[in-house]
Amino acid sequence: MRCLESTFGVIIMRKFLLLFVITAFLLAGCGRKEPPQPMAESAPPVLISVEHIIAGNSLQLDIKMSGGANGIGYQIDRAEIDPHCNCPGIWRRHHEELPQAKNFKRPSISQLVNLKSSKIEYVFRVRAVDSLGRFSEWSRTIRARAEEFFE
Repeated sequence: MRCLESTFGVIIMRKFLLLFVITAFLLAGCGRKEPPQPMAESAPPVLISVEHIIAGNSLQLDIKMSGGANGIGYQIDRAEIDPHCNCPGIWRRHHEELPQAKNFKRPSISQLVNLKSSKIEYVFRVRAVDSLGRFSEWSRTIRARAEEFFE
């Protein structure tokens, strides 16, 4: 008789525990809890142009972009050119400017990049990003190598 009572008690406890877990899950729900965000009415960022000038061991990038309701930023990636296959290696983030409201009214930005050695050729690409995390397409790639003044 005692064995039957303990088995019955275990069954009741398991059902109670299962009911508690289901109730907790239904009350908690799933996903993040925040008020709904309005859809962005602005267009995603657009990279209008990327111009470059190489002077000595510096590369000057002139970036023109538009879009982004609450500011716009940009990302510059760099890869070294593999001398054996003449192709880009692994892309790495070289510089990132986060979207800021001050960049909203200033669609043209100039960025200086240091080219470390004339023995290594680099390739760069640029894209714009807005405050909502939307990206533009990557720019065309820009190949650059530091120039030696005295050879």
